[in-house]
Amino acid sequence: MSDRVDEALKHRYIYLPRGTDKDTLGLGKQLALVLARRHGARLTVVTVQKNGATHHPELAKQTIVTERSGSVDDGGVVLAWCPRHKTMEKLHHLKKSVVVLVEWIPGEMEAWAKLNQAYNVVTGEVMDVALSDQATQILESIVREGYKGWTDSISEPMVRSWLDDLAALGEYDRDLVLAYARQTKYEASIERLEKIIDKFTASRGVAPDTSRRWEL
Repeated sequence: MSDRVDEALKHRYIYLPRGTDKDTLGLGKQLALVLARRHGARLTVVTVQKNGATHHPELAKQTIVTERSGSVDDGGVVLAWCPRHKTMEKLHHLKKSVVVLVEWIPGEMEAWAKLNQAYNVVTGEVMDVALSDQATQILESIVREGYKGWTDSISEPMVRSWLDDLAALGEYDRDLVLAYARQTKYEASIERLEKIIDKFTASRGVAPDTSRRWEL
């Protein structure tokens, strides 16, 4: 593990995808503790509910922030412990913190990792989405259109037009569009965007993927 720790120290975003062959939960927990110590920084655990972290003695000793309580001070090491998308809203304002994300549902946070060029501890690779400048501009347009939560009557046709443009470029990816918007928008608004995207996907003869959605 020491070589992966040395490499992780070079990155601001670290991703531990949930797998079936390796205990990524235990690895992620230990890695976050080691990184905090090596960086000489505090460790903050961000999780859905407090008992999700306090169940682990090592994490119970740390500052714990949940979806409903607390906030994260910027500048330390943050362990995003089995988060869902709403949990990640607590990280919107961070500019300097090192983020270690330990995934719960396989693949749920992969698009987040790609957008942030996160270091994948399991594969040893730096993830990347390789978006063209044109695709990035389209995604920015979709986000700007969401200034009222994509609720205006014009929002749906505008978004669907931009999704057509992404598809024409060969760069349409449902999870990636949502992950891009989630960088600055909250889930209350994302739910509306998701419905628009699912209508677009269905119109192209592809069933929306709901396998990775979960609720408390």
